[in-house]
Amino acid sequence: MYRFGEVSVQAVSRVAAILLAFTEVQGAQGVSELSRRLALPKSAVHRTLDALTSTGLVAQDPATGKYLLGPRALELGMTGFGAPDLRTLAEPVMRELMERTHETVTLSYRVQDERVYVSQVESKQPVRMTVTVGQRFPLYAGASGRAILAAMSAEDLERYLSSVELLPLTRATVYDRDQLLGVLEEVRQGGFAVSFGERDPWAAATAAAVTAGGRPIGAISVCGPLARFQGAVVSLCSEAVRDAARRISDLLSGGGTVPDPRRDAKPAAAPAPR
Repeated sequence: MYRFGEVSVQAVSRVAAILLAFTEVQGAQGVSELSRRLALPKSAVHRTLDALTSTGLVAQDPATGKYLLGPRALELGMTGFGAPDLRTLAEPVMRELMERTHETVTLSYRVQDERVYVSQVESKQPVRMTVTVGQRFPLYAGASGRAILAAMSAEDLERYLSSVELLPLTRATVYDRDQLLGVLEEVRQGGFAVSFGERDPWAAATAAAVTAGGRPIGAISVCGPLARFQGAVVSLCSEAVRDAARRISDLLSGGGTVPDPRRDAKPAAAPAPR
């Protein structure tokens, strides 16, 4: 058998098959499922997943124990499209946004008909929102996904709506097609999306799309406990996240500069009542 150093051709083929399997089925997958689909021994799948998890190419959902593509796999995809590393460019903007709003800031990539969290800057408040990096969600539910949908072309949006089943994740999820189209028009007009308890009943968020070449590749959001997202707080966060998304999009196109939070940060607003 041919070998590249200590790695066999068989092992390389197994790694490729497992990574590609995540692009063929939506959602996280378990060892047994991958073993059955790929006709590979469970022990071999488990060893390979452990190795891929250690590199960040695959991530494990701590709640279910299942696996999904990790942030490093998404970086490879972005590099293939010739785009700069979005996480690296976005990090200083995200930190400044957290200081400005006092809430957790997240960054999502669009992956086919879903989005996946690739980075977060957590709020310093005792009660705060956190996300699982690597976790995927449908685009129609929640602020980040809707921000991406609203930035799509009419053709891409129609293709998306024709190919997915809109199902409620909570009692507040907008999943009626006509209602969703109306909400997306509001997002386009305002430049940001908001959601209140649509993915998690206790959480709220505001988000704006990050674009490259005129196409949405992800979204940046400010999120926190539902009880804190009221009135002036929503207005502050929405304005701030829209500005942050514009700055990151400019950086991706080479038209902006990476901010120095110590120099460029605006005075922080007072924390919202808890």
